[in-house]
Amino acid sequence: MSIQWVNDEMAMDLLEQTWMRRAEMLAEEVTEDGGGEHLSVVLVQLGEEVYGLEAQYVYDARPLERITPVPRAPGWMAGVVNVRGRIYSVLDLAHFLNLPAASNDNDEGSYLVVVQSEALELALKVDTVLSVIALPESQLQEATDTLNIPAAIVRGVMQNDDEDPDLPIFLVVLDLPQLLSDPQLIIHEEI
Repeated sequence: MSIQWVNDEMAMDLLEQTWMRRAEMLAEEVTEDGGGEHLSVVLVQLGEEVYGLEAQYVYDARPLERITPVPRAPGWMAGVVNVRGRIYSVLDLAHFLNLPAASNDNDEGSYLVVVQSEALELALKVDTVLSVIALPESQLQEATDTLNIPAAIVRGVMQNDDEDPDLPIFLVVLDLPQLLSDPQLIIHEEI
């Protein structure tokens, strides 16, 4: 019986050593990945371009079913929509950013992304919701004047040099709190 106990003890030591080596290997792989802060981003498509929305401000994403138009609203305000019993204004994001219209002018196949910040909550109309990714913040660069959208509402841009096939070649990450605090979005009208 004592021989069996020694073998069990040796097996436990061997098992512990194997676990330690595996833990060390896994820890090395994590640190080699660049460490640093990551930004969780929802990728959306507007026409031919891909934009990122910080996931912490995204409340819901769903296929667009029906928008109720609102008379005398600006052209970029598509109307209102009921999402889970709450009424949200719908901002046509491509129109608001003065981007070229998608080839599909009707709402068929479009998506709604409900976003919230301290200033405002509303639904963004986008062409497609692609995925959610973790983007290393170190890859974000400051926006330049070459973009067709105001730099004030851009958190950063990223150029993908084909290192990651899951990422678009060029990505603009929008600064949702800045976008949602835009004075144009607050409509003051008296009857």
